[in-house]
Amino acid sequence: MKQIFITGESGTIPLAMQQIAPRYGYLVANTQLEDNDLTLLKQHQSFKVRKPEIDFLDRQLLFKNLKDFWGDIELIIHSGAFVGTDYCLSDPSLAIRTNVEGTQNIVDICNKYEIPLIYFSTTAIMDPKNYNESHPITEHTRINPQTLYGITKYAGELIVQNCCKTNRMILRPVFGFGNYPEDLHSALTKLIYVVYRNLQGALTNLNILLDMKINKSYTRVENIATCVLELSKQIHQNDISYFNVGEHHGFSENWYELISRISSLFQSKDLCSSEQFDDIMDNITFKPQADYLHYHNIDDDRLQKNCVDFKSFEDYINLSKGIEMTMDSVIKNINQEPYWL
Repeated sequence: MKQIFITGESGTIPLAMQQIAPRYGYLVANTQLEDNDLTLLKQHQSFKVRKPEIDFLDRQLLFKNLKDFWGDIELIIHSGAFVGTDYCLSDPSLAIRTNVEGTQNIVDICNKYEIPLIYFSTTAIMDPKNYNESHPITEHTRINPQTLYGITKYAGELIVQNCCKTNRMILRPVFGFGNYPEDLHSALTKLIYVVYRNLQGALTNLNILLDMKINKSYTRVENIATCVLELSKQIHQNDISYFNVGEHHGFSENWYELISRISSLFQSKDLCSSEQFDDIMDNITFKPQADYLHYHNIDDDRLQKNCVDFKSFEDYINLSKGIEMTMDSVIKNINQEPYWL
């Protein structure tokens, strides 16, 4: 099997990649699914509910402690980052160091040991004025990030584009969500957590910086992981390539529709009545004026053409199943508090 290295290995998409990597002939060298020789070197913990990771800001660790390790690595997937608009604003200096300096460190490793690189960026780098409801985001949409998060991730893109000397690929996932507590950032997961927490008698409020009327395309992280590993087959065929990765805009839904799905699921599991659900929703406030992303949905034509063995996301984990999986994980892990409480 080919050995690969995934940064941010306790994150939700990296964990999904680790689970399916063997199907693609990959062995994840720094896996979180079982202990191995690298476990003791994992000293960085991004959240108390996650396992420690390899600290890619630590150059001594990367270049000295791991110097005999890189020769066996055939691909690095740089997924580790300070993720999300509000989280980056909670510690701007560390967000900049992680997303910019950290990316440079990984690029330096790739250059030194001639390792191909897949870099996780974000569609949040796109200019909201250059897409709308009838014109979704493509790989050619104008870049003009509006937040610190988007700016730092685009800086990472420029580092990969201009400084990395090996074959490289830039991926831009959109609205990924997964199981709790691995998924700490998605608005879908946050809302489900708060609803269930309130049902347990712990009064909790939540602000969601989105407009309920505007459609969004939510995608299970397992589907994103499948696309990433499918695309990884092509990294030796191209000097550099770009892909937006997420659900097609035709499957997007607004938050009235999403909340209706969630409410029906809570009722089908006999967790609450529709009246109880509606009462709890009074503790959740949507802030449409803060939804700078607007109709932030993608055209996946390029993805479909290049992922030869990949079908529609609906053939994998569709939205209904994905939301139910997230709900089940919240119920199981409700006592593990997220960073944003």
